[in-house]
Formats: sequence, C-alpha cells, structure tokens
Amino acid sequence: MIALTTPSHIAILGAGLMGRLLALELAREGHRVEVFEAKSADADGAAARVAAAMLAPLAESAITEPGVVRMGQYGLTRWPELIAQLDEHVFFQQNGTLVVWHRQDMADANRLCSLFEKNRRINPSLPALQSLGAEGLNNVEPALQGRFQQGVYLPGEGQLDNRQLLAALEKTLTRLGVQLHWHTPRETTDFTPAPQAARLGDRLPRPGRTHRMASAARHSRRSGARACP
Repeated sequence: MIALTTPSHIAILGAGLMGRLLALELAREGHRVEVFEAKSADADGAAARVAAAMLAPLAESAITEPGVVRMGQYGLTRWPELIAQLDEHVFFQQNGTLVVWHRQDMADANRLCSLFEKNRRINPSLPALQSLGAEGLNNVEPALQGRFQQGVYLPGEGQLDNRQLLAALEKTLTRLGVQLHWHTPRETTDFTPAPQAARLGDRLPRPGRTHRMASAARHSRRSGARACP
C-alpha cells in the first residue's frame, strides 16, 4: 500500500461500516473525502446493520482461524478508543460471554469447551474459560436463575450497538466535512485515472461528471461490526 503524503480528493464507494471508518480516518488526515452510497443513510443492506456486533474472540475461536481470533482480541481494545472519538454515544460493554446448555446437550457442550481449550493452547493470551454451576450462573446472570444447571463464562468479551455506531459515524463524518451522497450508486468504471496521481492508482470522474475527484478508494462491503478499525 502506498501512503498518501499530500492532501487528496478521495471518493469512497459504499457507506457500510468499512466505508465510514475509511472516510473517518482519511478525513482526519486532512483529505477531502466524498462517499457514494447506493442506498440510504441507515445502511439498509449493509452487513454491519444486521450483525450481532459481538466482540467475542474466544467464543468465535470455535468456528474461525487463529488470525481472525487475534483480530478480535485487538478489536476489544481498539473499539473503545474509536467510539470515544465520535460525536454521539455508542453502547459498548465488556461483561463477558455466557454459554449455557440443557442436560441433553451435554455432549455438544463438552466438545465446544474442548475446542475453547485447544484454541487457548494455540493462543495463550486468550482468557481462561470458567466453569459454572447453578449458583455461579445465577451470580453472573440473575435473569437465568433456576433455568440452567451449568455453563461456562468467557471473561472480557464484549458487544457494541452496531446501529448506534453507524449513526454516530454519519454524524461525525458530517462534522468533519465529508460529503455523503445517499441513493447515489457508483462503480469504479465511473472514474478515470488522475494524470498527476496515476502512480497511486487514483481516479477522476469521466468527462461530464458533476463531482471533481482526485482519487477514489475502493473497499469491500462484506464486513460486519467486528471488522477492526
């Protein structure tokens, strides 16, 4: 990746989570940023709007590879820093994950816990899971009192409100002067290379376009709330 060393005029295609985060960082670096989104400001259709927004690296280690787990660990420290810089409150909690099961599911629960332990041996920085009986479950989550007899607690894991996050990013981007174009689909083919910045792969709109761009940044729309900033 080549760093932009001078202020540039940048277009971002898509205003999902990654598009908004990218626009935020570029605007703070002094670049002029425009974002083009085919749908509305509420991010309808974006993965970030419907994601569970769990920040649970140990829990998710059962179904994903170690590299993703490490990114999740980083996200637990990075998200509070990023949220603190936004113009609106975003709910964030780090009270851990509780896994419970009924007696008939004991075999599946044991296999899951074995996976957790195996992944902790691969990545010792993951927290140790805590086995709980009925009393321990009641202490951790009183709302479950009497409903389960055993479970495991994964300390330190968290969650944020993804829809509050998207709204807070929109408000902060507006304050920073980022131009947000809703219901305005664009493709990379709508832009032609900027002669003065061709080495960076920057692009300008084709003749006749209203907006004069010095560059366009492309990103993946397939990102949920766990994507690390």
